[in-house]
Amino acid sequence: MSEMNTIREQAAEWLIYLDAGGPGDLNRDPGFREWLEQDPRHPRVFQQMQQLWSGASPVPSPSRLGRAFGTVGLCLLLAVCGVQLPWQTWRADYRSDVGEVVSYQLADGSRLTLNTNSAVNVDFEQGRLHIELIRGEVLADVESDPERPFVVATSNVSAEALGTLYSVQHHDDHSRVTVYESRVRVTRPGTNESLQLSAGQWARVGVDIQSGTGTLPATPDWSRHQLIFNGASLKSVVERLGHYHPGVLMLSDALASGSRRFTGALPTDDSEAALALLAASLKIDIGGLPPYVVYLDEAP
Repeated sequence: MSEMNTIREQAAEWLIYLDAGGPGDLNRDPGFREWLEQDPRHPRVFQQMQQLWSGASPVPSPSRLGRAFGTVGLCLLLAVCGVQLPWQTWRADYRSDVGEVVSYQLADGSRLTLNTNSAVNVDFEQGRLHIELIRGEVLADVESDPERPFVVATSNVSAEALGTLYSVQHHDDHSRVTVYESRVRVTRPGTNESLQLSAGQWARVGVDIQSGTGTLPATPDWSRHQLIFNGASLKSVVERLGHYHPGVLMLSDALASGSRRFTGALPTDDSEAALALLAASLKIDIGGLPPYVVYLDEAP
């Protein structure tokens, strides 16, 4: 997890503590005071999160926060700030933070690369290696072993490697499997419906299985810590970049309905630099309350 997102998560935990009925005066809590003094960024991040939601004064006021933060409102704030709550992340065997792309080598020599904000559980069960993709996207570089099947599964799909490099992306209503090398057998859980994919093929698995073929690079761009666009609409660029940004990216009506297109590469591990590159290339102004809320508008 990046250092700034660790700070945001710690600030969120203090807000949760307050919302759950912590001390009447948070400023007098020695743990909170100690946390504020540990790093000059701590009070700034805490203050920004306050102001984002309720426009609170710079001095943390537990009585005002207590009134402003209902449980639902707090969860919405944390979602806007890109904070992953502990109970959503700590249970997974492997995970990545927003804006992180991380790789893990498994005991059999296979390698999992997690895209931004992803989580998996790994289980060696009954002679097979079972990867449960809880959320996000994973690229599996499989160490082939005919005696030990390798499966990546979501609620929508079971994708068994036949000695291969492939990715699985999980959405609420479907999953997408893309094969970069060799073959993968795709199956809809609870049905006999299955399909074998070869390199260059993909499948979208939801209420049914849809498949297609395309020209693919050797590996997905995000696994190389960059997002590559070729004449992409600004709206689609911002939508994709938003998955790597710890906040909300918003387009003005003029930009959203405009015809600007972008060709180039943007880094996945530095969304502020990516936004700066995009803005310079397309003559866009960046405003709002970065990084939590970024508003993109036409430059004057």
